[in-house]
Amino acid sequence: MNIYNNQNYFTNKQLLKILNRLGADYEINKLYIIETRHDLLKYGVIRINPFGWIEIIRGKIEGNYLPTSKTVIVYVFAHDEYNDFHSSQLYSIHALLHELRHAYHNNKNIKGSEEDCDEFATRYLDENSNFFSRVMKWEDEWEVEEED
Repeated sequence: MNIYNNQNYFTNKQLLKILNRLGADYEINKLYIIETRHDLLKYGVIRINPFGWIEIIRGKIEGNYLPTSKTVIVYVFAHDEYNDFHSSQLYSIHALLHELRHAYHNNKNIKGSEEDCDEFATRYLDENSNFFSRVMKWEDEWEVEEED
């Protein structure tokens, strides 16, 4: 698997630990961690995912899963509203897990839903908070809260 990542929010080693914990059912070929809007051009994401650009640039889309190439893209800059590094990491991991759930559905030929992906990401983060705190070297307790 190829990881495209500036490694300011996540190291590739951290990302691989998360992916490996999920197992083969969540396998993808490429992972893009897009930290800034500039990274959209740097990594050529426009060529990879030509849909929804206005929403992506405005930070309204947190991630995408592209089934034909088995690619996950996480837009860290969509979490700029938090003005907090830790919160941006946490909610970007939520977006990563959400998109990986789409990969799971695709890999298993299961019809999934946005609701299932959101519920999975929230539940998985909360149930594995010790793992994520250790991998990310977070000291504070946390819990993911769903927005309506």
